[in-house]
Amino acid sequence: MAEADSFASSVQSARRKPARGGQTRAISKCLRAYDRAYKKALTLLDEDQSDFEACRAGNEAYLRATPPLCGYENICDYIACISYASMTEVIRHKDAEHYINIARAALSAFFHQPRPVGRPPKPSATESSAGSAAKNK
Repeated sequence: MAEADSFASSVQSARRKPARGGQTRAISKCLRAYDRAYKKALTLLDEDQSDFEACRAGNEAYLRATPPLCGYENICDYIACISYASMTEVIRHKDAEHYINIARAALSAFFHQPRPVGRPPKPSATESSAGSAAKNK
C-alpha cells in the first residue's frame, strides 16, 4: 500500500509541472489519462482495499495514451512518454526496455523507407538524336 501511495504521489507531483514543448505535451496527455483512469478506478474500491487495481488501470490508460509509432515526432514523443513512465515507475524498467525496442524498430523503419521512385528523366535533345543516329547505322 505504501508503494502505491508513493507512486501515486510521484505521478501527481509530475503532473503539476508545466508543459514545455512537444514532448512534454505528449507526457502530459499520458499523465492526464493515467490520472482519470486512476481516479475512476479508485471510486470503485472500498476504503479498506489497496489501490493496486486503480494503479493498474492508470498504467494501462497511460500506455494507451502514448502517441502512435508513425512519423518521426510521434516516435520521439513515444520514447519520451515511455522514458518518463519508467523513471516515475508507471511501468517497470523491464517493460520500458520492451517498449523502447519497439520504438527503435519503428525509428529504423522510418529512416529506411524506400525513396519515392518518380518518372525517369526525359532524354535531352542531343541524347535522342545521338540515339536515333546509332539506330540508323
